[in-house]
Amino acid sequence: MHSYSIKDLWDLPELKIIATTKINHQIFIDVMPIQSKQACPICAFENTTRRGIGYVRKVRHLEAFGCPVYLNLPAIRMSCTACFAHFVWAYECVAPKKRYTKAFEATLPKQAIGSTITHTSRVANTPATTVARIVRSWKMEEATRVKKICQKKALACHNLVLGIDDFAIRKGHTYNTGLHDLRGGTFLDVIPGRRIEELHAYFNTQSTLCALKPVAIVMDLAKAYHTFAKKMYPEAIRIADRYHVNRYVTEALQAVRKSVQKQLAPYAKKDLKQHFRILGKRRDQLKNDEKNSLHRLLQYAEILHQVYSWKEAFIEWYDCSSTYELAKKGFERWLTQGTTIKHPAVESCLLTMRNWQEEICNYHQLRFTNAAVEGKNNLIKALQRRHFFTRNPQHYKETILLECNAEWIQYGS
Repeated sequence: MHSYSIKDLWDLPELKIIATTKINHQIFIDVMPIQSKQACPICAFENTTRRGIGYVRKVRHLEAFGCPVYLNLPAIRMSCTACFAHFVWAYECVAPKKRYTKAFEATLPKQAIGSTITHTSRVANTPATTVARIVRSWKMEEATRVKKICQKKALACHNLVLGIDDFAIRKGHTYNTGLHDLRGGTFLDVIPGRRIEELHAYFNTQSTLCALKPVAIVMDLAKAYHTFAKKMYPEAIRIADRYHVNRYVTEALQAVRKSVQKQLAPYAKKDLKQHFRILGKRRDQLKNDEKNSLHRLLQYAEILHQVYSWKEAFIEWYDCSSTYELAKKGFERWLTQGTTIKHPAVESCLLTMRNWQEEICNYHQLRFTNAAVEGKNNLIKALQRRHFFTRNPQHYKETILLECNAEWIQYGS
C-alpha cells in the first residue's frame, strides 16, 4: 500500500508516517509534520527556524484492528527570526500538552451518553478522571447548543403543542418540571420545582420560553400547572392528559373490586384478587383465556359488572367521539351512567370529572397526549439510577437535556 493511502487510512492529513510497529497488541506510529516550517504564534512571521527535537510525545489515537494506537509526535523546537520567540511545533490533531488526539476525545462523549463515566473509562481503557473532564466539558457546550436549537424550532412552529409534567429528584421531597414540544418531539427545558411561584420565577428569566405561542398545552390535573398555563399562555387550549384522566376511572374500578372482594367467600376472594389486572385492561386487548376469566369475575357482584361497563364506556368515548360537540354530549351521558353506580369511589371520581370537564373534553379539539412525556420521564428515571446523587445541578440538567434530545446531538469528528 502506498504511503499516502496509509496516511488517509489513519486520517492524519498533516503528518507523514515514518514507521508503524506493533508491540504487545499496541500499535505505535512514528510521524513527522509534512510542512517544514510553521508560523510564529506570537508575531505570525513565517520565516522560522527549527532547533531540533526536544523529546517525543506519546499520544493516544483512535483504535485500529482492535488495538490501541499511539502516535509518537516529535516535539520540534522552533524559533522566530523576527521576534526571537521560542516555541514548540503545534499539531492540529492534538491540543498542546494533551495525551489524547482530538479525534479520540470526540469518541468519549458518544460512549458516555446512556452510560456512566466508570463504564466508559473501562471500555476506552482511559482514566475515569480524564473521561469525566472531557465529557463534562463537551456536555457544557453541547447542551447549550441543543437547547437553543430545540427552542428555536419550537418558536418557529405555527401549531405548537406543549407538554408539561413533573418528575421526581427525590420522591415525595424534590421535583422538577419538564417542558416538552409534543409536535416536534423535543425536550425544551428543565424547570426547577413545580409550584406556581417557582414556575413564574424561572419563566421570568427565560425570554425564549415566554415568547412561545402554543395552540394547546397538555398536562395532568395538577391545579398549579393549569393556573400557570392559563396566565402564561392565555390563548392556548388546556388539555387534560388522557392517561392521567383514565387512571382516576381505573382506580375507582379497583376500589369497587376491593370492597366487593371483602364480602366474598375465600375461593372467590382469592380468584378476584389474583386476576385484578384483567379488570384494568381494555376489553379489546384481552386474550381468549382472559376473556373467560373476566366473564367469571364479573359474575361475583352486579356492581362490579356495572363499574366495568362504565370503565369501558369511558375508553370508547375517548376513541370514538368524532367531533368536539359530540364528545361533550357523550361525556354527559357517561357521567349520567356513573351516577347509577352507588359507591363512594365512583362518586369521588365523578366529582373530579365534573370539575375538569372542559379540559377533559378539549382532548377532542386536538388529540395530543403526554405519552411521549412519560417516555422521557422513564428515561430520566433510568438516568438518575445510573448517576445516583449527582451533586452538580447544572451537570444534572445538561445530562437530561442531551439524553432526551439524543437525535440532535453532534459528537464531532
